[in-house]
Amino acid sequence: MKPSRKHILISLVVGLILSGCTGTSTPDLPTPEKIGEKERLRLITGEQAVRVVNQMHGQSVATDASVIAEYGKSEKKDVLYVSRYTAAEAAQKAYDLMIEKMAAAPKSPFYHLMPVEKYQKKVYMTLGMGAVHYIYRSGSLLLWFQTYQSFGTNLPPQLLALYPI
Repeated sequence: MKPSRKHILISLVVGLILSGCTGTSTPDLPTPEKIGEKERLRLITGEQAVRVVNQMHGQSVATDASVIAEYGKSEKKDVLYVSRYTAAEAAQKAYDLMIEKMAAAPKSPFYHLMPVEKYQKKVYMTLGMGAVHYIYRSGSLLLWFQTYQSFGTNLPPQLLALYPI
């Protein structure tokens, strides 16, 4: 029996928590040391980050590099995924495709996908797996931020400082 996408996503999040990868971020894909009230505790970079991102999508995505940062000490950790594409156009195409597929997926673990109007529909927000998820593009980068903190319809300032819309 093939595992559902929800089970795969949950397994990946648990894998991130258990992996215990620590370190500092790579200079070309920095991550904030703190987002909201939570400090960055773990970081996955290089080939391992690319593998995790590919596993989450169930296929190889055409990224140049990825970084995954985990924030907070509690059971409900925030996770930031940053994937770099070879060009801004490639990142925009991947972003558009992701939003389109999420909107059309009837059995997705994500629901209430909606554009955030204050960002001229350049940021989408969705709910799922007990968290709020923000998805957006910054140049040739695609970002997904999963959080249990309350930011409303605002992206965290620490994230926007590094990766503006």
